[in-house]
Amino acid sequence: MVDWPALEGLVHRDPGGRGLASFRAAGSSLDVGQLRAAADHLALHATSVGIVTGFCAVAGNHVAAETDGPPGALFLARALTALGIDVSLITDSYALPLLKVGCELWNLSPTILVEFPSEEGSPNSTVRARNDRLADVRTESWVDEFLATGRGQHLSHLIAIERAGPSHTLESIAAQPRSGPAPSERFATEVPAAHRDVCHSMRGDSINGYTAKTHRLFECVGERKMPITTIGIGDGGNEIGMGVFAWELIVEAIGRGPASRIACRIATDFTLLAGVSNWAAYALALATVRLREANNLGRGWDARQERALIEAIVRQTEAVDGVTLRHEPTVDGLELDVCLAPLVEMRKLLRYGEQPEH
Repeated sequence: MVDWPALEGLVHRDPGGRGLASFRAAGSSLDVGQLRAAADHLALHATSVGIVTGFCAVAGNHVAAETDGPPGALFLARALTALGIDVSLITDSYALPLLKVGCELWNLSPTILVEFPSEEGSPNSTVRARNDRLADVRTESWVDEFLATGRGQHLSHLIAIERAGPSHTLESIAAQPRSGPAPSERFATEVPAAHRDVCHSMRGDSINGYTAKTHRLFECVGERKMPITTIGIGDGGNEIGMGVFAWELIVEAIGRGPASRIACRIATDFTLLAGVSNWAAYALALATVRLREANNLGRGWDARQERALIEAIVRQTEAVDGVTLRHEPTVDGLELDVCLAPLVEMRKLLRYGEQPEH
C-alpha cells in the first residue's frame, strides 16, 4: 500500500517559500488527492504518453531553459518506458538540448524527442509576443499534424511538467468554477490588458516571445473532446494545469509581487503542486511503478543518478537555475543535497529496492 498523505507531504515541502504547495484552504492543500488519482490513472490506462516540459529563463540577452522540469520529465519518461508505455518528450528549442543530454545518459531512445516549433520572427514580434490562434499559423498547423499522425494520434495521456502557460483573461476568469461570482472587477484592476493571455516568469515579466505555444496541445485536446487525459505539474502558479484552481486562490497562495498577473488559465484533468516541480514528477513516476507492482525496475533510480543527470545537463548545456538565473547545478535556488532529499525519502517510503508486498 502507498501512504499517499506522506508522499504528498514530501512533494509539498516548500523550502523556497513559493507558497503554492504549502497553501491550505479549509485545512487541505489545493491538490489534495490528485497525486493518487493521477498515478492510479496512469497505472491503469496509460499506453502512450506525451510529456511537455521546459521553462524559459530570460536574463537580459541570455535565454536558457531552467533546471526544474526536464530532470523530472526524464525521470518519468524512463519509468513509463520501463513499464512498456510509449513516451514522447515534447519541448521547444531552448530545452531540447537538456533532454538530449538526459536521453544519452540514461540510454533513452532519441526518437522520443519531439521539438515543438516557435512562430516565425523575433521574440519581440507581435505573433510571438501574443497568443492569437488565427495568427499562430505555424503552431496550429503543427498541433493539427501531431495529433493526427504518429505517436500523437495514439496518446492516452498528455502531461505538462513545469511548462509555462498563458495567463488569465476576463473570459477565462468568468468561466472558472467557483462558489460565488467571478472577481472580474478586481482582475480588470490588477491585471493590465498587456499582461493577459501571455506566459510570465515568476517575476511577472512576459516570456511569451521565448515560449513555444505548447498550451495549444492541451486546449485542442479539450476543444476536440479527444480521449486523452491531461496532467499538469507546477510550483509557481504560472504553469500549464494551474487553471483548474480559481484565479483568486492562486493569488492568495502566492500572496506577493506579480501574483495577480502570472496565474495560468490552462486547466488539466489532474493537477499536482510541488515545492519544486521535479518532486511531483518523481513521486508520480515512482508511485505509478509501485502501483504496477514493478518496484524492481526502479532499484537504481536514486539521488545519485539524479545528481549526475542535473550536473551533466548544466555541464553540457546552457541550463540555468530558474531562481538565481545562474549557470550552476542547483534547482530553484536549492543546492542538490536539499533538492534531492525528497527523492531519497520517497524511495524509502515506497520501499524501493525491496520486493513489493502482495
